[in-house]
Amino acid sequence: MYKMESINKWLELLKIKAPAGYAMGLYMNYNGPSLMFQAYSSEWVNHYEEKGYFVSDPTIVWAFENRGSCRWSDLYDLDTRGILDDAAKFNIKYGCTVSIEIDDEHSIASFARNDREFTDDEIAEIVEIYTNIHKAKVDAVQLDDKQKALLNELAKGMRIEDASKTLGLSAVKTKTRLAEVRELLGTRTTAEAVQRASDLGLLR
Repeated sequence: MYKMESINKWLELLKIKAPAGYAMGLYMNYNGPSLMFQAYSSEWVNHYEEKGYFVSDPTIVWAFENRGSCRWSDLYDLDTRGILDDAAKFNIKYGCTVSIEIDDEHSIASFARNDREFTDDEIAEIVEIYTNIHKAKVDAVQLDDKQKALLNELAKGMRIEDASKTLGLSAVKTKTRLAEVRELLGTRTTAEAVQRASDLGLLR
């Protein structure tokens, strides 16, 4: 297994390739993915969970039954609840889904744009990047409650000094804890650490 740092460059590249967001479930098992990355808007994620869309999501249904890639526009026959049209209301209008299996390990992902369909070349590039992430076999990141609390305060735009006072920590302790978090997440800056923790669903 490798640390997060080994795939951060690919995650950032995928944000460029999929400007309306993505969701990736790595190494699927009966309990769900071993590692999850989420870069859709919080409004859509909350709405999706409130509606209980997971079991009916046509992209997930397709990904469990197939290997390869497809555009969302080819999945309307599977969309019994109108999830794709609902996503469009949140500016998630066009997408592609990728399903790969290597050495009996299955990973699925979807990527979105709000302006146009993905081209064949773009989908091929996304598949290549996602395959690299799958092959990297990154360890799941575990942050303790204190580390999450610190990141949550910083995610609100709070300065380190103010976050220290809110959490009852010394500035030195706060900076030490933040350095530990950056190392775990494989990021160089605090802003990158907050964003990566958000992508991993650790701040929700």
